[in-house]
Amino acid sequence: LFVCTSVDEVNGKKNGTFLSEIAVPFILLEEKNIEMDIVSPKGGMIPIYYKFDTTETINQALQSKYYNEKIKNSLVPNQINPKDYNVVILPGGYGQFWDIHEHQQINKIIAAIYENGGIIGSLGHGTSSLVNVNLSNGEPLVKDKTMTCFPSWFEKEIMFEADYGKLLPFDMEEELEKRNANLKKVDKETRSNSQIVDAENRIITASSATGGEFIAEQVLILLEKITTNERQ
Repeated sequence: LFVCTSVDEVNGKKNGTFLSEIAVPFILLEEKNIEMDIVSPKGGMIPIYYKFDTTETINQALQSKYYNEKIKNSLVPNQINPKDYNVVILPGGYGQFWDIHEHQQINKIIAAIYENGGIIGSLGHGTSSLVNVNLSNGEPLVKDKTMTCFPSWFEKEIMFEADYGKLLPFDMEEELEKRNANLKKVDKETRSNSQIVDAENRIITASSATGGEFIAEQVLILLEKITTNERQ
């Protein structure tokens, strides 16, 4: 289940879900015959934007009938039965800072899939969608989970779309740490901690838009482990 924003504009410019962050993991999972749905607050066509030349993988997604069908027909939360899914993928962009993280029904769907043994993969700003997800015991889903996220220093220095972080309703690093996530911040010099797998807790995080391939690969690895354990 891909969780995507319905917000199509930020700071007067086109926004939504960042193309590579949905197209790359989607097409790589489609190649493995994984069935997928997209949920968004409003349903229907999800807003997507991009800044860079598209890669061969992205072009492959854009030509996929399955991908195009899904992005044009996202489901609303009422249509989702969490028991039907064993993976949640949270692609980034900026839109979800204004609708996903505070959407109680979507938060409950994410928590239910996770507590049913599901896997969570998030990349770029998509990790912001986890800050208000609480488990049935009332604790934050991210508590004690080893993870990374889009770095605040990069936000403040580079990201003009949200006025270098000033427009954002919260600082993702700060909010994850408040919820006692074992946050591994991306090092400015070495770029270490840019991709993290917490296999024990079934959470995969990539800090940037280039993490789509990593997310898909690691989701498939964890799915195989889960399937093998169930067989045993």
